[in-house]
Amino acid sequence: MNLTKIILSAFLLASLTVGELAGQEFTKTGTAAAQFLKIPVGAKAIAMGSTFTSMADDISALYWNPAGSASFERFELGLTRMEWIAGITYNYFGLVLPTGDAGTFGLFVSQLSSGDIEVTTIDAPKGTGTFYEAADIAVGVTYARDIMEKVSAGVAVKYVSQRIANTSAQSVAFDVGVLLRTGFHGMKLGLAFQNFGPTLQMSGTDLIKPVDLDAASEINPVVEASLSTQSYALPGSYRASVSMPLVGPGGVLESGRSTFIAGIDAIHHLDSKEHYSIGGEYGFSQTIFLRAGYLFNRDQEGLTAGGGVRLGTGASAFTFDYAYAEFGVFSAIHVFSVGVRL
Repeated sequence: MNLTKIILSAFLLASLTVGELAGQEFTKTGTAAAQFLKIPVGAKAIAMGSTFTSMADDISALYWNPAGSASFERFELGLTRMEWIAGITYNYFGLVLPTGDAGTFGLFVSQLSSGDIEVTTIDAPKGTGTFYEAADIAVGVTYARDIMEKVSAGVAVKYVSQRIANTSAQSVAFDVGVLLRTGFHGMKLGLAFQNFGPTLQMSGTDLIKPVDLDAASEINPVVEASLSTQSYALPGSYRASVSMPLVGPGGVLESGRSTFIAGIDAIHHLDSKEHYSIGGEYGFSQTIFLRAGYLFNRDQEGLTAGGGVRLGTGASAFTFDYAYAEFGVFSAIHVFSVGVRL
């Protein structure tokens, strides 16, 4: 069996496994740390319902499937700004450097911040006038290359940190992705395994508390003790995806100026229920784009939409993308991304 058949078999197995698990009762919700690693990246991908594991054709590929960056031929960088729920902000920066036969290298940084939160106590339930912040960050590097005709693979290694006030935890996580270009009307299959690594355990000065080891003794000194917290796993997941251009060059229907690509993603999280998403993008003259998608089996998320523009000459381009995403009882999410290809 050649490598292409092995990858195709793995893709089918992953898809069937996700479907099988989706029918089972899930009991691990809320058992993983570093939940910010599950927040989607890129206005283009989010507008398409996060159906991007097999598309993976812009800077956010470093998040969705690092194997996608193997097809990049130019230096590219991008920035995403998201106003997430409850006043939380999320920023993502990535860059890709192709080096020809040596493969493609990438660098990314994702950062989440709660902003200032006022400290409250029993005696001051309306606030004490002092503030703290919860902040998470992931910094990673990626490497991708074509491993054979029509097949590329990529890996990401990232440092992960969570902090709330003076308590923090750190770990290392790994992503692995594979992308198969089938040659059938531009269809692509993608597999991505994300956020696997050692557990996180919080520590810090906020966990140091005064303790009287013998309350009955008047001469026993009060000592300081450090509380030990439970360790939590990272939010590991795997994704199986298929995408296909239905209209445009190489698609099912040829068109000179219009394009339309559609995709489906199935996602299995180790700490929450499985879900599915569908999405599509209509493009006109490779300049103006309209996108929409939907996430199924999610508690709050559902409809997504957005658009973008691409400006440039030749291989160089500047892109601006916007995404709108419903979030149930919370306010809708607005996402902005800019990208430059040189």
